[in-house]
Amino acid sequence: RRARSLVATLVLAALLPGVASAQRALSMATLAPAGSLWMRALDASNRELRRRTNGALSFRWYAGGVQGDEGEVVRKIRSRRLDGGALTATGLQQIHRPILAFQLPAMFEGPEEFLRAYTALRPDLEAGFTRANVTLVHLSPALGPRMFSTREVRVPSDLRACRPWQWHEDPILPTLYSEAGATGVPLALPEVLGALQTRRIDTVYAPPFAAIALQWATHVRYMSERSASGSLSAVVLSRPVYESLPEAQRTVLREVFAQMTTVFRPTFIRAEVQAEQTLRTRGVTVVNLNDAERAQWRALFARVRTRVAATIAEPGWIDRIHAAARARP
Repeated sequence: RRARSLVATLVLAALLPGVASAQRALSMATLAPAGSLWMRALDASNRELRRRTNGALSFRWYAGGVQGDEGEVVRKIRSRRLDGGALTATGLQQIHRPILAFQLPAMFEGPEEFLRAYTALRPDLEAGFTRANVTLVHLSPALGPRMFSTREVRVPSDLRACRPWQWHEDPILPTLYSEAGATGVPLALPEVLGALQTRRIDTVYAPPFAAIALQWATHVRYMSERSASGSLSAVVLSRPVYESLPEAQRTVLREVFAQMTTVFRPTFIRAEVQAEQTLRTRGVTVVNLNDAERAQWRALFARVRTRVAATIAEPGWIDRIHAAARARP
C-alpha cells in the first residue's frame, strides 16, 4: 500500500509540476497604504507572478508601514528578517547613496532630462546595489513631489513661519530648510498624518495623488507648482534571496514588473492629473509664482545641490548625470 501511495505521488508530481513544486512566498514591505494605487499595482504583479510560475513563487506584502519606516525595512532586509521591499529614494539611498543625486532639487530642467539621465545610468545604479548585496528587481521613474501647506509659501523665506515635515531619514530636506532659515520637524512617514491633525506640522511634500491617498490633503490649503524634478522608486530583494531563485523565476520576476509598469504607467499619469483636479475642487489653491519668486527658489536649490552633492558621491557622478541628461536624443 505504501509503495502504491509513493508511486501515485510521483506520478502526480510529474503531471502537475507547478502544483507539486515547492511554493515560496517572499516577505516584502512597503509604506504604500492598502487599497492605494501603488498597492493595486503590486497586487496585480503578484497575481501575474503566481500565474506565470504556477503558484511556485509569490509575494507576501506588508503594506502601510507595518514593518516600520524605510530605514527599518532596509535593516530588516540586510538581517534577512525581510526578503525585500518597495522603496522610495529615501530608503534606496541607505543601500546605494549615489541614487540620491536624482532627487536633488531642480537637478534637471524637466522630466525629459530626468528620464534621459535615468535611462543612461540605470546600469551603474544596478551595479551599485549589487555591490551592496541587494538586487534591484525593478527601478521606476516618476514625477517629483510638490509642497503642500496650510499657508501660502511663495519664496524660501516664507518657510521660516512654517512647521515643515522632514523625513528623518532624508538628508536633502534638512539642508533645504537650513538654507531657507527654517526648522524642520523630523518624523517617520507613518507619523505625518497625526502630526498634521494635531498641527505639530503644517507643511509636507508629496505627489498630489499620494497626498490624497495618505489623507494629508484634507489638512492643507496650498500646493506648489508642478515640480521639474524627478523621483525614483524600486522593488528590491536581498541579493542572496534573489540568487537563490531558479533562473527561470528570476526572468519571470523581472518580466512581470516590466509588464506591470507598461500597463500601469498611463493609470499613474491619469491619477496625477485627476488628483490635482480633485484637490482644486476641495479648495486647495495652486501657488503660481512669478519669475522673481522662481529665481529665489532656483538660487536656494543651487545652494542645496552644492552642499548635498558632496556627501552623495564623487563629483564625477554628478557630472555624468548632467551630461546624460543634456545629451541630444
